[in-house]
Amino acid sequence: MASSSSSSSTRFWKYDVFLSFRGKDTRKNIVSHLFWALHNSGILTFKDDQRIEPGDSISDELIKAIHTSRFAIVVISENYAASRWCLEELREIMEAVEGGTNVVPIFYGVNPCDVRHPERSFATVFASMGRPETDDKVLKWREALTNVADLSGFVSSTCVDEATMVEKVVRKISDGLLTEYTANNMEDIVGMSSHIESLGSLLDMESKEEVRFVGISGMGGVGKTTIAQYLYGRFSRLFPAHYFLHDVKKIYREQGLSYLQEKLLSKIQNRVGSQEIKGRLKHRKVFVVLDDVDKVEQLQGLAKEPSWFGPGSRIIITTRDKSLLDICKVDTVYAVKCLDQEDALRMFKHNVFGGKLPPHGFDQLLIRVSRLAHGLPLALKAYSLYLHRKTKEEWKKAACMFEKAPQKNILDTLRSSYEGLAMRDKIAFLYVACLFNGDHFLRASTLLDDGESRIKVLEEQSLVDISAEGSLTMHALVEQTGREIVLEESNHVAQKQRILWDSVNVYNVLRDNTGTRSIEGLVLNMCEMPEVLHIAGSRFRQMPNVKFLKFYTHLANRPSNLKLLRDTTSLPRMLRLLHWDAYPLTLLPSEFCPHSLVELTLRYSNLQILCSRNLNLRKLKRLDVSRSKDMKELPNLSMAVQLEELVVEGCEKLKFLVELPRSLNYLNAHGCSSLQTVSLPSRHSINHLDLSGCSQLNQVQQLITQFLTGGQHEELEASLRFACIPQIVMPNYFDNQSPGATIQLSPNIMDFAACVIVACRRPFHLQFSKTSYSGKWDEGGGVFQINLKPELHRSLEMEGEEAINSYLVLIQVLGSVNNDQAGNFISTLQLPLTVEPPPAEIIACGVRMNLM
Repeated sequence: MASSSSSSSTRFWKYDVFLSFRGKDTRKNIVSHLFWALHNSGILTFKDDQRIEPGDSISDELIKAIHTSRFAIVVISENYAASRWCLEELREIMEAVEGGTNVVPIFYGVNPCDVRHPERSFATVFASMGRPETDDKVLKWREALTNVADLSGFVSSTCVDEATMVEKVVRKISDGLLTEYTANNMEDIVGMSSHIESLGSLLDMESKEEVRFVGISGMGGVGKTTIAQYLYGRFSRLFPAHYFLHDVKKIYREQGLSYLQEKLLSKIQNRVGSQEIKGRLKHRKVFVVLDDVDKVEQLQGLAKEPSWFGPGSRIIITTRDKSLLDICKVDTVYAVKCLDQEDALRMFKHNVFGGKLPPHGFDQLLIRVSRLAHGLPLALKAYSLYLHRKTKEEWKKAACMFEKAPQKNILDTLRSSYEGLAMRDKIAFLYVACLFNGDHFLRASTLLDDGESRIKVLEEQSLVDISAEGSLTMHALVEQTGREIVLEESNHVAQKQRILWDSVNVYNVLRDNTGTRSIEGLVLNMCEMPEVLHIAGSRFRQMPNVKFLKFYTHLANRPSNLKLLRDTTSLPRMLRLLHWDAYPLTLLPSEFCPHSLVELTLRYSNLQILCSRNLNLRKLKRLDVSRSKDMKELPNLSMAVQLEELVVEGCEKLKFLVELPRSLNYLNAHGCSSLQTVSLPSRHSINHLDLSGCSQLNQVQQLITQFLTGGQHEELEASLRFACIPQIVMPNYFDNQSPGATIQLSPNIMDFAACVIVACRRPFHLQFSKTSYSGKWDEGGGVFQINLKPELHRSLEMEGEEAINSYLVLIQVLGSVNNDQAGNFISTLQLPLTVEPPPAEIIACGVRMNLM
């Protein structure tokens, strides 16, 4: 194959192949078979069907076809050189090599050596033309014959049969087209190489018999269609039949399923067919892309199952709806994520400046605007189109404009996903956009009506992501879209909004007492308040439908800028979330009715007690009064039958934690320096207990036994239970003890409890969160390793002290381990590398085993 020049990447190609041949010799045999093999592989081929060869000049049409073909296949037969037409065509083809055309010769019934020396083999032919050997045209024809004979090609006499040779030729052309397509297009699409690397294994093009369905999912504008187009351009030529069906959702809405089915069949079979795709295509190897599918019936009507298509077929489906792929049993799915900042900047630069260096002074503007797209290719493209050829001042103005709101076409694309939701899912979407973006999935789901199901729908529609750790994330531009919808609902009148999240608007509504029944949520960052505001509880009477109230601050020791008058008697009755950092009063309003309350968060508050009377907390799932330094006691929580999390960290005056509900699974009392008594309920559900820093704790041995033996093992989802208690001595409960971090385990363990003593020198102290430990058995089941990664804090009050803080870490491992070999329990402690030498170490461990 002749090498193509660098111009091939920029040259306009009209045809994939130009087929040159002597009609009398080959039209009805090799050329006929080769042309149809190329056609069935999707290779666009120009074949001159003129049966009369007029003289030794070829038409302008043929010259143009030659120079706009990526490849030229020259079938040199016994009488090829007897045609002045063919020789002139060959001369033009060899000249086209300089412009990037690749030449593939087929020596059909002739030897390349004979062609290479035309003065011997074709001397009589040239003489019969009546032209002297020194004629300029004859010399050029001879040169063309010599050059084509030097190229790597196919010799019919060395092939097993004609069919095999045709197959090899088609494969060579297909591979060449693939290589060239990849080289010419990869550089233009930033991030495409990683997509193709992942999708290549999913498509598994080497599997010739399997019919494979591959789904490409992701949010609107993330590049699903672009990726599918690239795959189609790269691989479709390998298939006898192929089709890219664009905008399935739109066509379905406007024309219906029957039209889609006929469109697919007519393109693949070159005929308008019936709707029986299964019967028509089950023996054909096809490459089909169904783009932007949004309903199950679309996929079931176009590509219900693999048996509808011939062996080796590949069907690609792009969609925003992951549940659709699951329902239709498309198990191979590639989820497209947004670009990282580096790739986003590269794409933006390329789109705006076409790969050229940006003008001086644009670097920071490029970074600023590209970050506003948050890695979404649609936004990067829209911003680049808007800013193309703009001045620096125009860029600055545009950046300010984009910071306030994205362009309309971006919002419209993202909004189309919202429009397809059911009403309850739309409401959940707006709440996540305005209130819960970045929260834990379980927390948000408990606060919304049927929240778990609703948020799962949003995830399936690629409107939110739920991480492996449970974090609920909505893309910044999707969030802006949701908030824009809320603004439109109220005609941009703040007091009529469903949810108020802008701190200035919330401040004004509270100050001016202009709240309305429309308001369901208030979010106020109190650090953004222009001045201190005193309000009475009566301000909330005009907002009786408020369900979510979140007044927060990031400054733990700063007094609240929002003061609640002491004569306040009530708060909204519909509240599900009451989050008020630095709550200013010493107790909740006397007439507050929390019957709907799911979460109560009053961090850094002035509370001494929660309320002067018993509260109806039957729906409460989370109570957080951390850092409320004057909190002396909690109410009887035994009737809070749904309470799962209790956080009293840093409540320095709290002495008792009793009357706790069985439902509680998380208790954080870190730093409760006055805490004396903790009483766990019988058959408790606690799997995380942090009592570190509770230096006044009594009856520690009893508490340890209560934690390890009093739990509802059969009802716990966790296979690992954790507790941290201040203790220096190893409890007698652990009958196997050892200095250091390792101890031997007996074979055939059903479950076991382990204890690790960690010593930490002052002024440092440790704190264990839910994510600060992990444990697992090795693959053989003989070694259990617990990894401790506590937070390391430095206390100014302890500076200069030489004492040691000791932490007794308890781990209970549930579930049988069928291993007849003795093993080991290994504990490790991981601390930040910034502190040298490490201020903490494991000094002893112990286990108590329950054998089978």
